[in-house]
Amino acid sequence: MNTPLKIIVVEDEFITQKTICNYLTEIGYEVVGKVMNAEDALKLLETKNVDFAILDINIKGDKNGIWLANYIINNYTIPHLFLTAYSDSETINKALKTEPLGYLVKPFQKHDLFTAIEIAILNYSKNNTNKKDTLLIKHNEVYQKIDIQDILFIESDKNYLIINHLNDTYRYRSTISDFEKELPSNFIKTHKGFIVNIKKIKGFTTTQIFIEDYIIPISKTFKNQVLEKIQS
Repeated sequence: MNTPLKIIVVEDEFITQKTICNYLTEIGYEVVGKVMNAEDALKLLETKNVDFAILDINIKGDKNGIWLANYIINNYTIPHLFLTAYSDSETINKALKTEPLGYLVKPFQKHDLFTAIEIAILNYSKNNTNKKDTLLIKHNEVYQKIDIQDILFIESDKNYLIINHLNDTYRYRSTISDFEKELPSNFIKTHKGFIVNIKKIKGFTTTQIFIEDYIIPISKTFKNQVLEKIQS
């Protein structure tokens, strides 16, 4: 499965809220909710699958966007991005205490919003190193959530990886050594430039692995480890 990020927008200025939602849907993100206060945002978080939150700091009600960000941090694993019309040091310092992954000052243009989202996702991926079931990948300018178990194999391409997935092929900026640390135990390196999902293997020899229509090499360095893993 691969789906665009599901985003909630918490913004109490109607025109700004509408503009943000239009920007997001134009490029291909899914807006699963738009609200003007923290209480309604909490209801959305309880009832919807949410991957990303865009939070205005100064929203209607007793609880502002900073309070909401702290609640999200304590109860969910969802990255958030702040919006604000204020850039004074007091506001910024309060916001920074929630460790937001992005910060956008109004007014902004479409490309500013998309850049802020991209920076937030990159920071989130860098900081969230625990083993997980999904991966956030940029594809056709939109970040998508893909299931790690649907990855067939990964191939190194200089500073990028080519992720061969059941649904598509993705380019991901990472080294193969760093990426290997994020993967569950059913993934194994067969060569300095290849990692395979052993659950997807259709056949193998002492020098090659067959997955779908692909042939992946097994190098001498990894041969014994790979064969032992496959046959166990």
